[in-house]
Amino acid sequence: MIQPAPIKNILIVDDIVDDLLMFEDCIEEMGNVPHLALTPQDARESLKRITPDLVVWNTDVPKSWDELKVFFKNRAFREVPVIAIVGANNERAAEQALKLGCIGLMRKPIAEGVVAEVLTQGLRPGKSVTRKLARHAEAKMKRVTKR
Repeated sequence: MIQPAPIKNILIVDDIVDDLLMFEDCIEEMGNVPHLALTPQDARESLKRITPDLVVWNTDVPKSWDELKVFFKNRAFREVPVIAIVGANNERAAEQALKLGCIGLMRKPIAEGVVAEVLTQGLRPGKSVTRKLARHAEAKMKRVTKR
């Protein structure tokens, strides 16, 4: 008998409510549990209650870099993969996120069609969301926005 995939806790940190709601819908459709945080302080409170299986963090949210550094230093979260959300043309933030320890990037504006794909990649144990996937997601996003 095939066992269903275990339910995963996914923490999303973003100060744009519409984006949080998009992530929430996608995560629930995948059969997982979304934990939403508008601020890094909200994320800190969530992390007191849960150990997420994946974190998606918008680096443009005020004080994000400081909180991300604290997150990566916390031994309890050492194995938790983090995908950074960065601006479409912000190469400096992208490089900084990868150096800090993020396994991959999601660029804004985020196309709804790529969210599930990136989240699925981030949930695979021992896998990283590669730059190739990020480029694929960006190309897909451009095709969707041109329509």
